[in-house]
Formats: sequence, structure tokens, C-alpha cells
Amino acid sequence: MLAFRYRAAHADGSIESGTIRASTRDEAAAAIKAQGAWVLDVQSGMPGIANRRGPSLADLGLGLRLFASLLESGIPLPRALGALEEMAPETWAPALPTLRAAVQRGDSLTTALASAPLGLPPVVIGIMRAGEAGSGLAQAVRRSATLMESRAATRAAVRAALAYPAILATASLASMGLLVGVVLPRFAAIVRDLGQALPPTTQALLSLAQLARELALPGIVGLAIALIAWHRWVSTTSGRLAWHSALLSAPAVGGIRRAGAAAGFASALSALLESGVPIGAALRSAAEAAGDAAMAERITKARERIVQGSSIAASLAAEDAGTPTMLRLVHAGEESGRLAELLSHAAVLEHERADRALKSFVRLLEPALILAFGGLVAFVAAALLQAVYSVRPGA
Repeated sequence: MLAFRYRAAHADGSIESGTIRASTRDEAAAAIKAQGAWVLDVQSGMPGIANRRGPSLADLGLGLRLFASLLESGIPLPRALGALEEMAPETWAPALPTLRAAVQRGDSLTTALASAPLGLPPVVIGIMRAGEAGSGLAQAVRRSATLMESRAATRAAVRAALAYPAILATASLASMGLLVGVVLPRFAAIVRDLGQALPPTTQALLSLAQLARELALPGIVGLAIALIAWHRWVSTTSGRLAWHSALLSAPAVGGIRRAGAAAGFASALSALLESGVPIGAALRSAAEAAGDAAMAERITKARERIVQGSSIAASLAAEDAGTPTMLRLVHAGEESGRLAELLSHAAVLEHERADRALKSFVRLLEPALILAFGGLVAFVAAALLQAVYSVRPGA
């Protein structure tokens, strides 16, 4: 499913703009026409990536939680949306008028949310649709808020864990650039003025520094081209699938991604099942919540087995679409009739596993970076000291 930005006109002359999810541009236009509007413009975004210029995950979670509180207090839906305009985070502001107008025209809340420029993932739309169908709208909104807050917390934890290594690497590279680009050339000029022969280590270092300066600009240009080519490649369905498959097979990163994907999938599937979504539709939406294209494809293949009558745990295991802990809990849930509950428990366990693995990886990465850059600085310092001693008087 892709996200399409659109502009449409209504019979009363009003112009509506927003986003809608569909497989193709024609399907998006047809969905807009089905709502009784005239399509003015439909623009597609990058393949496989939603055009998310709206609220962050944290803001989505906060806005949905406030909305759930309003609905649980018994306020009618139109008034709740009106009150939400004053309470929601500022990033919700562009979408709320469109959302409120759609509901006032008679559209369902799910339809309005799908077309509003909020960037809600399909799993949230599925939970909302099930809530409107009878499981309880307020409860569905609260489940959606919990899911968004969990994703936001996971993303914040990853960024926080990688912040120090990123700062360390940046500072170390800047220090090496200063030594290679400023200190060494000036030192070499001073030594040449003294007419002294440089030690082999110092000469080798100066040659490497000269080579690094000559290759700096071509290297930066080449790196930029490579990054652009990589970004375009992973923006395609096949490229993203191949890249995520490679990451899942990586020694350290693969375990973290697998646990994180299992946590996202289990959490979403639990929320969907609790909202009353049928298992087939729930698996389709929960696969996207995994956040990994390779795992999502495996879950989709497992879904085909499940629809044909195979057990959930056996199908996921056959496609390698989970972790051993998650699969055991899914099997126990199927046998006990508490699948949603045990899926929620599996999501917590896998989230904690991913968090521990990430922290362990970072704890190993930090000293590795310190040793690597420290070794480079020590080599430069030793070469400079050798040169200093070689040109001192009486040497």
C-alpha cells in the first residue's frame, strides 16, 4: 500500500486535501470519488514509503490518547474532534479540520483518518475499523495510542543508545582530519626547512596524509553518489527486501532486528485480535507493523498457510517468521485460547530482548571506536615524536 496526496472538490464548493492509502493511483482516485468528491489532483510518493510529513510517532500516540480520553468520557464524536483541535499536539493542526469536516459529511471515523494527512499506519486503521464495527471505538483508539507510544519509545531508545557512539565517531574523525589536513603539512614544511631527513615512519605517515588529502574530495563525491544510489535501491520493493534480508543475516544486527520485528508484529497482532479483527486481516496489517520488509514477507507467506488451515505457530515457524520465544507463546496461546494475551506478553519479552541486545552491542561498539581512533592518534603522535627527536640539536 502506498500513500497518495490528493486535492478534491465537494458539491458545496469546498476544497479538501489530504492523504489516502491505496495500491495504485487509479485506486486512490476511485476511493476519493466513492466519497462523493471530484478529484482535482493525486500525487504518488516514493514506492513503498508513506508520505509522512505529519506528526511524529510520539505526537501520534499523545493525540490518540487524548482522543480516547474524550471518547471514554461520553462526548459525541463531532464534539470530541472539536475539543481535540484545542488539546492535540501542534503537528495535528493541519489534519484536524479535514478530519472533522469528513466526519460531519457522514464519513466513518476510519475513512476520515485514512484520508487525513496524519500518516497513520495500516495497523492503526485496522484497529479503528474493528472498533467502529462493534468492539468499542474508545477502546480501539486507546489501543492504537498504546501501539504508537510503544513504537515511539523503541525509536527513542535506539537513537539514545546510538547517540554517544555517533558523537564519538564524529569527534574522532574531526580530530584526524585536523591532524592530517593542518598539523602534518605544517610539520612537514618545518622539517624540510631544517634540511633534515625524516624517519621512515614519519615519511610513511606524511605520504598517507598527502594521499588522504588528495582523495578527500573524490571520496566525498563518491560516497554521496553511493548513498543516493543506495537510497534509490532500497526505495524499491525488491531492493528494500534484499537489504532487510541482508540485515537479518548480519551477525550482531540481525538478532536485534529480528527481536524488534517480532515485538512489533506481536504487539500489533494482539491489538488487532483484541479489537475483533479476523485473523486473516489482522495478519496482513500486523505484517506491516514488523517494520522489516523481509520479516513482513515471511509473515505474509505464513498467512497463506494459516488461511488454508495450518496452525499459526507452525506456519510462522515454517517461514522463519519469528523468534523461538514468540513462537512458543503463540503455540501456547492457540492451545489455551488466550492468543491475544500471550502475543502481548511475547511483544514485551521481545522488546526487552531487543533493548538488551542493542545496549550490549553499543557497549562493545564504544570501546572498539575508542581503541580504533586512539590507535590512529597514537600512531600519528609516535611518528611526530620520532621526527622531533631526529631533528633536535646533537641528534
